[in-house]
Amino acid sequence: MSHNPRTAAGAGPARPPTPPQPRSLAWIARPLSELSTSRFNLRAGLTCDSLISVVLVAAALWYGQMRTLAAALTVLLGLFAFTFIEYAAHRWLFHGHTGPFEAGHDNHHRDPLGDDALPFFLPPIFMCALAALFALTMPGGYALLLAGIIAAGYAAYGLSHVVIHMRRFKSPWMRRWAGFHNIHHYHPASNFGVTTGLWDLLLGTRYRRAPRTGGGASMGKKAF
Repeated sequence: MSHNPRTAAGAGPARPPTPPQPRSLAWIARPLSELSTSRFNLRAGLTCDSLISVVLVAAALWYGQMRTLAAALTVLLGLFAFTFIEYAAHRWLFHGHTGPFEAGHDNHHRDPLGDDALPFFLPPIFMCALAALFALTMPGGYALLLAGIIAAGYAAYGLSHVVIHMRRFKSPWMRRWAGFHNIHHYHPASNFGVTTGLWDLLLGTRYRRAPRTGGGASMGKKAF
C-alpha cells in the first residue's frame, strides 16, 4: 500500500511501467485503479483504517471474558504479528508479480507525489476476516483483540507513511527513522519495513552502505 501525500520527500529513480492487466479483468481493474489514485480514497483509507481498529478493540472489550495477563500478551502478539505482515505485504505482495497490487505500488515508486493507496474498503474487510479466522482457534474476545491490534498497527503504518513523506524532521532519531524508508525508494530491494526495520534486519534486506575503499565512492548493499 502507498499512503502518500503530494510531496517530494523520498522520491527515487523511476521504475519501468507494469504490463497492462488482461482484458477480462478490465471491468473491475479500471474503476479500482481510478479510485486508488484519488485523494478521496487516500483520506478515506486513513480514516477507515483507524476506525476499524477502534471498533475491533471496543468489540473485544465489550465481549469481555479475558484475563488481564492473557489480554496483555495478546496485544504484544498482535503488534509483533503486524510488523511481519507489514514487511511481507510490502516485499512479496507489492514487489511481487501480483498484478494490480504490484501495478499500484509501482505507481507510487514512479510518482511518490501521487495519492496511490489500496481501495479504502479492502483493509477493513481483511481485518474483519482476520477476526473471524482467529475466532476459529481462540475465544471471541481474544480473537477480536488480536485483530484489532493488528488493525491498529496497520493504521499506524498508514499514518507513518504519510508523515515520513510529508515532513522533514529536525530530530536526528526521527530523521533516521524516516530515512530508512526513503532509502527504499532509491533501493527497492531493501528496507521493506516502514514502522520498523526489524524484519529487514532478520531476513537480510536491510540496506547497508559498503565501506569506502581507497578514494572511490561507497556503494550500497544489503546486509546479510
